[in-house]
Amino acid sequence: MTLRSSALRAAAVLVLGVVLAGCVNDATPIQSFDPATPCAGADSQVMQGAYPELEAGLPTSLAGVKATSLVSGRLCSANTLGTLYGRGIHETHFASAVWNYGGGSGIQLTVMSAAGLTVANVLESYTSGAANAPKVHSLVTTNITVNGLAGMRADIENDDYAQDVVVWPGGAAGVVRVVITSDIHEADLKTALAAFQ
Repeated sequence: MTLRSSALRAAAVLVLGVVLAGCVNDATPIQSFDPATPCAGADSQVMQGAYPELEAGLPTSLAGVKATSLVSGRLCSANTLGTLYGRGIHETHFASAVWNYGGGSGIQLTVMSAAGLTVANVLESYTSGAANAPKVHSLVTTNITVNGLAGMRADIENDDYAQDVVVWPGGAAGVVRVVITSDIHEADLKTALAAFQ
């Protein structure tokens, strides 16, 4: 399961152990990989159509605006999984849709899947990275309800941007949904959450 390249390795790839640096970037997929083969130590592998069943769980438009990128892939190292790796989760599959509004503003919707994933341990990976980032001066986590399900939210402020991470269950064991925003209005976040069911 980022919003400048320091937090989104391979662009729209979810990098859990690094705080969002401030903007949503469109995906830069690798040419291709075989999802049936082992990761072989790769940090991340991303392409369109890698995991179509996960991509099918993402909205393709928000308020009538089409996503600027849609990819899926897998994260396979401590560099990209953050604290999840230390909890024994060494490979996570995901699909992400990005709405890049420019100027550091955007929304990323991601569905993640791995045995052992929970709302709490996914949010922990984000907040762990944020807590150690030098520009972050505010980090607040709260319990919230998203589309009738118990979730968690982190509100992060750094020197340049306000960012939000919202995580809630994805409807099956080991599946979670994540919305990441940068420099957008609360109403836009609510629109994204309502669309992601």
